[in-house]
Amino acid sequence: MSSADLFAGWLPPIVIEHDNGTANPSHEERIWLPMRSSSSTTLLHALVSRDTSATFRRKLRNTLHHDPALCLFTAAKLVQEHERGWRPIAGRWTTKQLADWWVRHGANVWDGASFLSCPDTETGEKLLQRFMRLDQHFQTLPFSRWLMESDLWWKAAGLHRQASICESMHSIRLIDSDQADPASIPNKHPSNQDAHEAFGKVTTMVTERERLQSEFSQSLESVRRDLAKQLAYGLSHEINNPLANIATRAQGLIAAAASPQQAESLQRIVDQSYRAHAMIADLMFYAHPPEPQRVSGFEARQVVDSVIEPMRPTLQSHEIVVDIQVPRSLKCDGDPSMFGEAIRALILNAVESIGVDGQIALAIQTDSESELCLLRISDSGQGLTAEDAARAFDPYFSGREAGRGLGLSLCRVHRIAELHGATIQLHPALIGCVAELTWPMHVP
Repeated sequence: MSSADLFAGWLPPIVIEHDNGTANPSHEERIWLPMRSSSSTTLLHALVSRDTSATFRRKLRNTLHHDPALCLFTAAKLVQEHERGWRPIAGRWTTKQLADWWVRHGANVWDGASFLSCPDTETGEKLLQRFMRLDQHFQTLPFSRWLMESDLWWKAAGLHRQASICESMHSIRLIDSDQADPASIPNKHPSNQDAHEAFGKVTTMVTERERLQSEFSQSLESVRRDLAKQLAYGLSHEINNPLANIATRAQGLIAAAASPQQAESLQRIVDQSYRAHAMIADLMFYAHPPEPQRVSGFEARQVVDSVIEPMRPTLQSHEIVVDIQVPRSLKCDGDPSMFGEAIRALILNAVESIGVDGQIALAIQTDSESELCLLRISDSGQGLTAEDAARAFDPYFSGREAGRGLGLSLCRVHRIAELHGATIQLHPALIGCVAELTWPMHVP
């Protein structure tokens, strides 16, 4: 048998402090002991569960009774827990006391930061060879003498000086708690059922964690929408009326403007007022969208053309070329008006990112297997970071520092996609950005 067969790795380090008798800080040593392969299932169980049943305690006692390194590790932890002054401990300890320590501390005994700094491969292999010989030797010793002979393990582990923790263990005699009832002692080797139960608990915990994360995400999204709804109602009542007054008065002054420059400035006030009103409308839509007016089998290309045509003057003035590749035979299901709104918002986001002189490619592909079509809008504008892409649909987030508006118009697209059981994603690209919107395809 090789050390790799006998041992599954390392137990967490035992930190031993050496007081140098001066005002300087004490010196610390990290001592590593091996984890037997036959013990790893029980330790995994202790790590991921809060099992306090008599059955599990019995398994722990049996494991400790046949694993010298684990027994020594647990005894050292007990000494550190109860005797912080390193005073010698005399008496008799039972496997029940050792098992109880694991029941209390098994879930948090692994400290990720320190545990990851285990011995390097070459040093670790040399240590495991020594420990394998020690393990075989201790199997021939009476269980009661294991702690009395523990200096052999400390020396093999590389303890540079005699620590008072060693003296504490010299005076402790171990007793098997199940010794009086041989029938209660389980098999020396863990069964397949042990591993099955331990890994079953891990799987259950992972599933439960994923469920809780999903519920938390849904709750967080619900809270965000409620906040957005409250904010939108407040803005619509408190700001829309002043905006309307500003726009109306500015429009009235345009006719009496003394110069073209003055008229242009007034028109800019009107435009910005309508822009602020549109932002509030987007927020309102996100918080409380209307029910989709679903149509079966509307022509996707017709909706795309109806969105692009009114935007042609703006696109031409910005010298932006739009390449459309949408089959005229393609039909979709859902609200065609909302479909058009989503496309318009994505095109405007691309235009804002490009500025002047660029390209936008709009294409739709179908997938008969999933019964979805994929609308992809690519632009040659400024890039998008992965962090911005992840937060792009947050109604309170803006990526304008990166040259891309994001913000409220995209949260509107996100809500439209949700209402149709679809998805919307932004992907960073080598140049610009790629927006992908899935949409229900019409299936005759």
